[in-house]
Amino acid sequence: MTVPLCRRELPTDEVPVIFNFGPPIRVYAAGDSQNFADLGSFATGAYDRFVRVGSSGPSGGIQVNFTILGARLFLNRPLDDLKNQSVALDGLLGDADQLTDRLHDADTWDARFDLLDREIGARLRAARHVSPQVSRAWTRIARTSGRIDIGWLVRDVGWSQKHLIDRFRGELGLSPKAMARVLRFSRAARLLRGTDRPVLADIAADCGYYDQAHFTRDFRTFAGVAPTELLAHMLPDNGGVRAD
Repeated sequence: MTVPLCRRELPTDEVPVIFNFGPPIRVYAAGDSQNFADLGSFATGAYDRFVRVGSSGPSGGIQVNFTILGARLFLNRPLDDLKNQSVALDGLLGDADQLTDRLHDADTWDARFDLLDREIGARLRAARHVSPQVSRAWTRIARTSGRIDIGWLVRDVGWSQKHLIDRFRGELGLSPKAMARVLRFSRAARLLRGTDRPVLADIAADCGYYDQAHFTRDFRTFAGVAPTELLAHMLPDNGGVRAD
């Protein structure tokens, strides 16, 4: 008997684009919402809250994890209206259904990967690139895993703070400060999951949190649970985080 499984997906610096060959995937609205949509192939925007994703049986397909900036280029559209959203791919790419069919019908996985590599390359070359200032700000935030002073970032980019926030949010979906918080949390969550006996105080300090309360508060904001609760719901073999 197939047992339905629901995972808690955490906000991160990556945006998945999923070409689904199997049954629809149930994706809940961000946070504790009970609202959901059953999606075939889909992509997301940047998230600043967790989302629950359900499955009830075997699945198949290809998932490409882009950086948020990479997703902006691949989808060739600003991501401001995709914040905390998972959207059917045919609403974002005009030929998404045909591309999914071609990937499904390819004879081998090597052929699928070659096709996908060509498609990604063509879309990135044709994309309207973001401004150098937004790209520079994203790179600075990503390289520091969110441990960056936003005032310094504003001075480094050379725009006013308001202009940087507006342009950055418009292109990538989150403000620079929110993006930095997500990336800092994401690194902390990876360290938490990747350590046999994690010492929470050490992880908090390493990721730039002021104290344990600050660390726990961000986990409740972005994951919906405290760090210890997240650990208790880890699935084996890097299977993700079980959602009740």
